[in-house]
Amino acid sequence: MPLNLAVIGIDYIVQKTCGNEAERHHLESLSFVEGASVCILSAFFGYYVVRIKDSKIGIGKDLAKMIIVQAE
Repeated sequence: MPLNLAVIGIDYIVQKTCGNEAERHHLESLSFVEGASVCILSAFFGYYVVRIKDSKIGIGKDLAKMIIVQAE
């Protein structure tokens, strides 16, 4: 499922990233790679604060839709 549909506070595993080459490269530079553990910490007005590899990152709904995750 896309990250924007994930439940807040639950750990997920990144399965793949979608989008064009530049968008996938941008997500990879933010540590969204296959096998990484990700958790949504908070969400409001289409923006998400996520924890990935012991870092907190803020992303928008458009980027969250490109990250496909699966429950651990």
